[in-house]
Amino acid sequence: MFLAANRSNFGVLYDILRLYCAASGQSVNFDKSEICFGRDVLLPVQQDLANLFGVRLVDCHDKYLGLSTFVGRCKLDLFNFIKSRVWNNVKGWNSSLFSQAGKEILIKVVLQAIPSYAMSCFKLPKKLIKDIHRLISQFWWGLNTGHKKIHWAKWDALCPPKEKGGLGFRNLEGFNKALLAKQGWRLIHSPDSLVGKVLKACYFPNCSFLEAKIGGNPSFSWRSIWWDR
Repeated sequence: MFLAANRSNFGVLYDILRLYCAASGQSVNFDKSEICFGRDVLLPVQQDLANLFGVRLVDCHDKYLGLSTFVGRCKLDLFNFIKSRVWNNVKGWNSSLFSQAGKEILIKVVLQAIPSYAMSCFKLPKKLIKDIHRLISQFWWGLNTGHKKIHWAKWDALCPPKEKGGLGFRNLEGFNKALLAKQGWRLIHSPDSLVGKVLKACYFPNCSFLEAKIGGNPSFSWRSIWWDR
């Protein structure tokens, strides 16, 4: 939620939360809630408004919906948790116990679904995508500790649809582009959405999304969407 840093707005927000809790029977856990302010808000004002709600005052939220809210220079370290999740699944499965059909289902339903949410917001590093492809490929061809099995075909040869000689596995780089293109499509067709208004005001106030430039000091989110434009 975004609002101006004054007691009036915070009072309205408090009333909205109180009505929601009364109507839904749910309650807000303020002990686990956090609040952060823009750089122009004085520290005494920040502390006063945080105390008004009884929430923690932080410089910035570390994560939101599982993704980091701050993106630094090292993108590989930022998204390395995706590779770790894929690897934890792969090493927990004994590939010798599954048929090829069973492996195909696990790859399509579980492994390739892990990075989907992150890819819908950000452009993942090519090395990360290559590493994920390698882990999935190892599981497909067979993975034994200390022993590499032969990979009889390149990963790219497995990605085309079955009717074209492949197995229908996802090329994650292409899938990443498709998900980000969907975000661009939303900016074109839903310009009055909150994210549409924010991005337009910041990066293309006097033109359309298709005519927009990358701009100076762009956020990683905007660079990701603009990359696939």
